[in-house]
Amino acid sequence: MIQALFIIAESGLCLISKTYGAAEEGGIDDNLVGGFLQAVGSFGEELRGGGVLEDMSFKGFKIVLSRHEGFMVAGMIDQIDDRISAKAVLSDVGNEFKEGYQHIISDFDGSLDHFSGFYPRIDELTKNGTAAEKRVIVPILKGKVSPMLVRLGQMTQTVFDVAKKCQGKLTTNDIAYELKMSLKEVVKSLHTLEDMDMLEWKEVG
Repeated sequence: MIQALFIIAESGLCLISKTYGAAEEGGIDDNLVGGFLQAVGSFGEELRGGGVLEDMSFKGFKIVLSRHEGFMVAGMIDQIDDRISAKAVLSDVGNEFKEGYQHIISDFDGSLDHFSGFYPRIDELTKNGTAAEKRVIVPILKGKVSPMLVRLGQMTQTVFDVAKKCQGKLTTNDIAYELKMSLKEVVKSLHTLEDMDMLEWKEVG
């Protein structure tokens, strides 16, 4: 989900701030975010010798940027969201904002009331924050798995370890990472659990 969207002037002033999901409940200091992104962006340009910082990754979320003349659009998205889709949405938001408000930005008098009419359009373009979501499939164990199956030789330790991770929160790649197994081993174990009719799949995200 696009947890938050900001339109930030070159000065670092946040012109528009829109939050969705968990971010809507938590509260965010708009201008603190704006100043931070401007500072990080400038620092990144110096390090890259004039290159442009496009996005940043933090624990639990990513910040994706779309730059326009006189301002930039920043989106705080979940780690599982599609970055390319998010950038496309932010670009659309930026292009429409520029079309409708460039004349105000060029001669800005400090009043944010000029931009209040753009909020409903942000909701439409971002589909209320869901526009960049990817559909993710996760394995879920049916019921519980007993270590007795391993002792009786009905299940290998590897399959048992994978089964314990199938709680509907981790993808196949996540399970491989947490167990320090190869993806091939995990997929094989999941197939075994399916053959034993102990596994189902759920779409999340």
